[in-house]
This record gives sequence, C-alpha cells and structure tokens, in this order.
Amino acid sequence: MRHPRSGSGAPVSLILAFVFPAIVGAALALAYYGYQYVDDVSRLFEASIREDARGDASDLFRAIEARIDDAAVTLFRQLDLAQEDGPLEAACKADLGPMIESYIVLNAKKASVCVLDKRQRAEWDTYKRTLNWESLRPSEFRHEHRTLDAGSVLIAYSTRQMRDGTKYYVAAKLKLDVIQTDWLDEEIAKLSKTRRVAVIDEHGNTISGSPLGPHGRDDRFLYEDLFGKTLYKWRVRIAPKDVDTLQAKAERKKVFGPLLIILSTVIIAVGLGIVWMAVLSERRASRLKSDFIANVSHELKTPLSLIRMFGELVATGKHKGEGVAREYGGIITRESERLSHLIDNVLDFARLERGKASYDFSQGDMADVLERALDVCRYRVEKDKMKLRTEVDPGLPPVRMDHNAMTLVILNLVDNAIKYAADGGIVDVSLGRTPGGVVIAVRDHGPGIAVDEQLRVFERFYRARSARDRNVRGSGIGLSLVKHIAEAHGGRVTVESPAPGGTATNPGSVFRVFLPAPVHDGAESAARHDAPHLGPTQS
Repeated sequence: MRHPRSGSGAPVSLILAFVFPAIVGAALALAYYGYQYVDDVSRLFEASIREDARGDASDLFRAIEARIDDAAVTLFRQLDLAQEDGPLEAACKADLGPMIESYIVLNAKKASVCVLDKRQRAEWDTYKRTLNWESLRPSEFRHEHRTLDAGSVLIAYSTRQMRDGTKYYVAAKLKLDVIQTDWLDEEIAKLSKTRRVAVIDEHGNTISGSPLGPHGRDDRFLYEDLFGKTLYKWRVRIAPKDVDTLQAKAERKKVFGPLLIILSTVIIAVGLGIVWMAVLSERRASRLKSDFIANVSHELKTPLSLIRMFGELVATGKHKGEGVAREYGGIITRESERLSHLIDNVLDFARLERGKASYDFSQGDMADVLERALDVCRYRVEKDKMKLRTEVDPGLPPVRMDHNAMTLVILNLVDNAIKYAADGGIVDVSLGRTPGGVVIAVRDHGPGIAVDEQLRVFERFYRARSARDRNVRGSGIGLSLVKHIAEAHGGRVTVESPAPGGTATNPGSVFRVFLPAPVHDGAESAARHDAPHLGPTQS
C-alpha cells in the first residue's frame, strides 16, 4: 500500500511563487533607484561644473566690459573738458586713443557739430537713427552692439550736459578687432589651464579661444551664454579642459548603464531560476527518498514475514512429515536469498552514492552466472504462476566480470520483468553473442514503457507511471544499479518498448545488457562449445 504524501509541498511552492518574483522586483527596483542615484549624482557634478564655468564667464565679462567702459569714459571726459573751455565744436578735437575708431558730437537738436568725411558721415547717419538717446539721463552712457551688412559694430553713446544746462549727445564707435585679438585672447589665456573657452560671433564662427565642436552634441559639461550686457550679439562657451574625456565617459555610461541594469537583472533572474530548480529538485529527491524508504521497508517486510511464518511452522513441528519440512526449509532459504538480494541492492546503491563502489573482476562463464541467478528466481516465478523461458547460445566467450555484480544485474532485471509481466505471463531470458561481446536480454510481455520515460527508468528512485498507477512494489534503484554495473564492466544497458499496451504486436519491454568479451580463435571456440551450458528451458 502506498503511503499518502505530505501536503506541505504546496504551501512551500506557493511561498516560493510569491517570494521569487518579489526578489526579482526588489532587485529591479534597487537597480533602477541605484541607477537614478548615480545619474542624480552625475547631474549634480555636471551642474557644479557648469556653475563654476558661469563664474569664470562672469569674471571674463567683467574684465572685458571694464576695459570697454574705461575707453568710453576716457573719451567722454575729454569731451566734457573740451566743451567747458570753448564752444561745443571744441569737443570734436579729442584724442581718440587705441580703442576708439571714430566718434560724433551732436548738439541739442541732434545735429552733428563735427566735421566728418563722407564715409564716416554715412556710417553715423545709419548708427544714430537707432540709438535711444532719450532714455538716458545726463552723464549716463550705454552700449549698442548690432549686426550690419559689413559686420558687427559696438557703439558707446551718452547724453551730456553743458554748464548752461543745455544737452548735447556723444557716440563713439569702438574697435572690435582690438577686443578680439588683444583683450579676449589675454583674458582667455588666464583660464586656459583649467578651461576651454570659445567666443562665438553672431554667425556662429569662433572669433577667439578654442572651438568646442557643434552646439548640442553633448551640452552636459558645456556652459553657454550671451557675452555679457555689452557684446550681447556674441556668445561664450566654456567647458572643462578634459571635456572630451568627460563626454566619452558620459556616452559610455549612457550606453552601458541600462545594459548593466538589464544584465544584472538577467543574472539575478537566472540565479533565482537555478535556485528555484535546485529547490524543486531537492524536494523531488526528498520525496523520492521517502518513497524509497517506504518501498524498501515494504520489500523487506514480505520475505521476513515468510521466513518467520515457515520458520515457526518448522520450529513448532506443525507440518506433515519430513518432506514438508524440507519444502519449508527450501522456502526459507529462497526467501533469505531474496532478502539478501534486496539488502545487497541497498548496500550497493549506498556505495554508489558515496562513490566507493568497487568490483572484483575475473574471467568467467556468463552462462554459469545466469544459471545461478535464475535458480534464485524460480520459486517466485512458480509462486506467481508465471513461466520463465531461457535460451543460451552455445560457445560463448568468457567475460571479464564481477560475478556477484553480474548476478545482481540478472536478479534485478528478472525481478523487474516479473513485476510488470501480465498475470500468468511469460518472462523470456536469453544470453547470446553480439559483435565484440555477449548480450543478456530480459523480456516481460508487460504493459510497456512510454517513450518519454524510457531513459528516465535508469535514474535513481524513478518509477514509471505504470508502476505508480498499478501500485507495483519496488524501490526504484534496481535499474539504476544495472546501468552503473554494466557501464563499470565497459558495457551498456538499453530498453526497447515500442508503445504501452502489451499486445500481441507489442510484447512488452525488453532490457538488454551488452558486455564486452575477447574474440577467440576457432579451436578455443570449439572447446567452449563442448563446455556445459544452459540450453533452452522452460519452467
């Protein structure tokens, strides 16, 4: 009778089904927030770089604007002094200085009081129309940076006041080439140790500093702004000295960051999957071992019960004559051998599990081993009202083998065939030649084995569905031992079972054990042909 299995596995599987996805979700969340944290730190670092660049840009603006203002203020002071000592026209004779290209003085009616050449007159007619004079308070000045067809110009203009309170107007055109070639280069050189600076004109051309590549390629380390309040048609770009390295790292991070998260998640998921399979495998092995213990206990109990029953009959004298006593003794002997066979199975399997299995090899006659093994099985065959048919080819070569181990192989195969053969059926055992050795075949004429189970029947503890459905006794280690012993002898074991059913066209399952044997010459083969052997018999 099969023992009911514990139902504790279901809650464990249910717990694992919730815990494993939770672990994967937690790993994903951790990876995501970890990436976000690193990204936030990177953004703070980038913002810090841009903020430092903003400070450097402000210093650069102030330095250039201070020089421009000094040039304008110097000119305006000269004009104020000149008109105080004479008429307004005297202001047209001021020293221009290195930064002033030309200037104009206008009276209260905004008419020029300076004598200008034709070209200058045309230029200033264009410039003065766009200057917002009225918004200036007396002595206040302003800069106008504009783009014309000929290029950009910088105008400094101011509203002045004479001693009598009459207003007059002054405008000066500054030399942008001096700002570009002298002042900007000088100020940018001060930043070149730690920064890369570029000043760009209204057309996008670099007029000073080192080019920083196209705008928008990667602006995370780049600070860009208008060039102050004076030269507002120009722009300044500032980046760290090693901006190319930082940008390369940022690009790699942009690519490898998500890949790293995906790879880490996949590794965690695969690891959890392996753990899941290991847990399921361990639970399955534990369940199979529990079944194994129950089945072995049941297997041991049957021969022990028979030995005890017939032993008590002999001991108490409750039998009819000496012949019956001998029959009981024979039964006790055969059941003892069966019990010994079961115990040998368990002990050999335990040695295999520990990797300590050893064999005592010697040359021997496989037919003799087969005969002794079948002798042990005959009582059980007769008891189950079955027929055991044997066939042995003559002249078989000697086989290098462990006699006890090969006996165990035959006993396991025959025992397996008896379990699955139909009631009152036949078990066929044959021993014959095969190229390079001999082959033992055991056929059961039973229900057969499903194709998907034919390889698994040799696994430890595994029992086919037909055995579980029919409640056939067994430990699940017999065929596993057969496979190991056959391979230890340099052979192999196979099973052939076309389809479950056990019909006339499908004579059940046949297990074959192939063993290598040396090839002998004709004389030795003839001598072995005369040796005693098991011929075709039936019981």
